[in-house]
Amino acid sequence: MCGIVGMVNGHPVAVDLAAALGRLEYRGYDSAGVALAGPGLPVHRILGRATDLVPMLEAAQPRGRAGIGHTRWATHGRPDLRNAHPHTHGGVAVVHNGIIENHDALRRQLRDQGHHFASDTDSEVIPHLMAEAISQGLEPIEALLVTCRALEGAYAIAAVTEAEPDRILVARMGSPLVVARGEGMAAIASDPAALAGMAREYAPLAEGEIAELTGDGITFHPVRIQERRRQQRPVAQDRRAPRREWQTVADPMAAREDGRRFAHHTRREIAEQPEALAATDAALKGLALPPDVVACDRFTVIACGSSLFAGATAREAIERAAGVTVDLEIASEFRDRAAPPRGIAILISQSGETADTIAAMARFRAAGLSTIGMVNVRESVIGRTAELVWPISAGQEIGVAATKSFTAQLLALMRFGIALGEARGTGDAAFRTRLARALDDLPRICTEAEAMEPIARILAERIAGEEEALFIGRGWGAALAQEGALKLKELSYIRAEGYPSGELKHGPIAVIREGSPVIVCTPGDAGQAKVLANASAVAARGAHLVALTDVGGAEAAAATAAETITMPGDALVAPFAQAVFLQLLAYHTAVVLGHDVDRPRNLAKSVTVE
Repeated sequence: MCGIVGMVNGHPVAVDLAAALGRLEYRGYDSAGVALAGPGLPVHRILGRATDLVPMLEAAQPRGRAGIGHTRWATHGRPDLRNAHPHTHGGVAVVHNGIIENHDALRRQLRDQGHHFASDTDSEVIPHLMAEAISQGLEPIEALLVTCRALEGAYAIAAVTEAEPDRILVARMGSPLVVARGEGMAAIASDPAALAGMAREYAPLAEGEIAELTGDGITFHPVRIQERRRQQRPVAQDRRAPRREWQTVADPMAAREDGRRFAHHTRREIAEQPEALAATDAALKGLALPPDVVACDRFTVIACGSSLFAGATAREAIERAAGVTVDLEIASEFRDRAAPPRGIAILISQSGETADTIAAMARFRAAGLSTIGMVNVRESVIGRTAELVWPISAGQEIGVAATKSFTAQLLALMRFGIALGEARGTGDAAFRTRLARALDDLPRICTEAEAMEPIARILAERIAGEEEALFIGRGWGAALAQEGALKLKELSYIRAEGYPSGELKHGPIAVIREGSPVIVCTPGDAGQAKVLANASAVAARGAHLVALTDVGGAEAAAATAAETITMPGDALVAPFAQAVFLQLLAYHTAVVLGHDVDRPRNLAKSVTVE
């Protein structure tokens, strides 16, 4: 996923654009660039981060009062300068987020018309298409509409032209984009946080909508891009701005109410989990399940990465609370399977824009089956199209590695299981009651887990000197072990794997050597004895065993593990407390190794392409 910005103002905007791009680097940091509208259509691009653009722009002092910018996560074409945005042709400069699925066919068509391409990207067809339309007599806004109707895929586009020095054109289909306004200025961005301190308020651009930004404000064209019209000059006739909710642009790095500031977004977002959980509970309160959901006894959780592990961690609680079957599917695999979908899909995605999860949703919808969207962004594709939205309200998450969104997803899933069991009258009623009460106490539990940071820091210093780490558990502990391994791998680049403890003797134990760090995720419940029996075989081969457990399991774990870390709360909320600790462990390991915690190499926040 890439990040785009655009700004029109009464003064030169180049340096402001670079600053805004710096706030979007969690969406991609392979290259960055800006283009200024007006004579010459000046473009400045670099390999690397947007913040490195600032000295270049300060030296060049471009005077453009309208411009666009882009920070890239490479999809089509290597991360080199020729593939960096903005792309230009024929007096048009464009930045693009998303994927143009029919770019090969469009390239062939344009080459036949005499066009030559300078990059390997799918995005470069956009300025060529616009320039071609303008050469045939269309105005730039009309050319953008014609271009969008030729595109297949998901995109957010911003364009400036040489002919219009004080105007930005934007369009959205499937990729996030907001418009914003302030005193004498208008702007766009993939994320409103990019505009903190510059714009006053923002609103999402509607799906299929086109807009023009000038110093006088924003003009919306509420057309449906996908509706192909046979008009000679196909521009929307209704130029009235539709009703939309404007929200205040907030600064994500502003000091918290408790006065704490953090060195990284990731660390701040770990600290925000109590608030995120309380907000998610508030958003879920009073939501009713529709009859088809209540009648269903088989659900399929479809997700990727941490969202998949949230589903796996919560599966046992849902099945026990509601008396239903929950299957798990990796979205990228499920979308291509021949087996027909069945039951109801639970689609989990922080952004709501994950391409593979959206494709999996399409399979259910094509089969006439209902979908439930668990998303953190209500305006996303999944949030807008799922039959039921069971919201996650974690707030904006900028760090690439999921932290507060993971625990908020876990809470939303468990609350879903409780609500489903109560509506159906099936499942373990006593368990539902105990679980509901335990979940009410989560903000305190996560606060106390965060307070164990000094222990996590000491363990991180040891793991930072290792080449690999193993995480094991049973039941939800196995799923949480996979999440813990993923966090460590993402942030520290240490090779880490998570396995069900019962699978150790089927291969993974072969990598154990003297001193190998092994993290055991186990609650003090009936399943702990089996986990510790498996763990003892690892300890016997010289592994350094660290057990995460609760008060009820501490004594038994201490008999096997070299270190026992007793987390707050009981077995019912153990996944949340242990998740917070594992996040802190990964965070501090990365800090010890000197890595960029918020922007891990090769990763971006949301995967909006296959």
